[in-house]
Amino acid sequence: MQVARTKACSIGVSFAKVAVYLMSADSSTPRFLGLSPAQAAILVITAATLLRFFYCTWLPLLPDEAYYFQWSRHLDASYFSKGPAVAYTIAAGTGLFGANNFGVRFFAVMLSAGTAWQIFLLARRWYDETTALIAVLLAGVVPLYAIGAVVMTIDPLSAFFWLWAANLFSRAIQEERLVDWLLAGFAVGCGFLAKYLNALELVAFLLFLLLAPERRRLLAKPPFWLMLAMTALCTTPVLWWNYRHGWVSAAQLGNRGHLNGPFTLQFSTFLDFISLQALVISPLFFLALLAAAIVVFVGRLRQKNSRENEGELLLFLIFLSVFLMYAVLAWHLRCEPNWPAVSYLTLIILLAARWKKILTVPFLKFFLVAAFLVAWMQTVLMHQPEILNLPPKLDPMGRVVGWSEIAGRLDEIRREQQADFFIADAYKEASIFSFHLPGKPFIYTQRQIPPANQFDFWPTYPTIPPNRALWIKEKNSNALFSGFNTVTPLERIVIYFHGKPFREYTVYRCENR
Repeated sequence: MQVARTKACSIGVSFAKVAVYLMSADSSTPRFLGLSPAQAAILVITAATLLRFFYCTWLPLLPDEAYYFQWSRHLDASYFSKGPAVAYTIAAGTGLFGANNFGVRFFAVMLSAGTAWQIFLLARRWYDETTALIAVLLAGVVPLYAIGAVVMTIDPLSAFFWLWAANLFSRAIQEERLVDWLLAGFAVGCGFLAKYLNALELVAFLLFLLLAPERRRLLAKPPFWLMLAMTALCTTPVLWWNYRHGWVSAAQLGNRGHLNGPFTLQFSTFLDFISLQALVISPLFFLALLAAAIVVFVGRLRQKNSRENEGELLLFLIFLSVFLMYAVLAWHLRCEPNWPAVSYLTLIILLAARWKKILTVPFLKFFLVAAFLVAWMQTVLMHQPEILNLPPKLDPMGRVVGWSEIAGRLDEIRREQQADFFIADAYKEASIFSFHLPGKPFIYTQRQIPPANQFDFWPTYPTIPPNRALWIKEKNSNALFSGFNTVTPLERIVIYFHGKPFREYTVYRCENR
């Protein structure tokens, strides 16, 4: 464990030195340490990928990852809250490398490497290779992206297809080849199968064609509409599954967005949104990105020549389509920090494109280097949070601590009691305990009506006697023991973190004789 963290820090220090040197170097230098910007980007991406492969095997699985792992064991056209992409991706990884941390996370790391390369390609297409390398380095120190690169959720898939679609659309409008339009629609559709948010990229594409006079004529040509048709075709698994299940995903999105009631404005939730974004992006870096967005917006208003780097308009609209939506929703509900993550990817390129001008102003140069270093320090500390000695509830490692220990004790109780199956109060506990138990048995949950998670679409626990179950009940759970003749408390399992009780579960024997 300590070796993993030591290597992470040493590689991180080297990465920071390289990046700061590049940002302080003469902007006219065409090569960096004997390498072209493209070669340097490949070197950085490869080094980061190897580090992430090493780290992802050490970091215990998160409950969300274990939940998606359960999806991969029950492959379907779609799921309650998300499309099917994450389930099939995990199934592919575990099929290649087994049902372990590396198998679950293999494609998260690979997709993150692909995303970094897509950043390079997109920045090079609209600017130059030096700007592209700077963008890769900037994205590499953002805490949200660094941690997300080793965790297999919907976000690595969403980010990769988001940028791939942006690259393909950029090539389509420049070269006007039908294949690029079709591939752009396919990339947006694949992103939608991971995260419904990716469909918003089509809005950015449409706005760009409307606002760029030289490209407006493309709206009247078939390739644009064929791109939309390709995206629509990719959404059919989600639509078909929802048709068969009463459109529960749409209802879930409405409930999660609090769209079923009046739209009340709450300044506190908006302030929370801005504060959390500053935290996960890094405070100084977040300010730099917002400043870049404002500069681009004001510049576009004043600009008379619409053909002067139209890519700037496209990248800005791709950012704005997501960030603006969540900035508005944040006045109404609490948004999770990772929700607008993809929006900053193109904004980072816009910031990188201005680095030459920034380096000519001493204060701005100092601010940008400081922003980079603070973001890098945050990223390193998130990989080694015990240095900060945070309270248990604020320590990021609290999300992964104790699950394997509880599962080990549950296995012992199962053998002692000769239990037939397990039941858990909630889907996260059912998922994470299942992953850590020998043989990874399916753990049932108490079915809810209307459905609240994917477990409610899978078989419920058997009640026909004789059977014996172990019910894992969280300390403050209000779940009712239904379907059993006798319920007997067996043991209380307590996990300590930072010397204090952190997780507490009681195990009950439930029987039908």
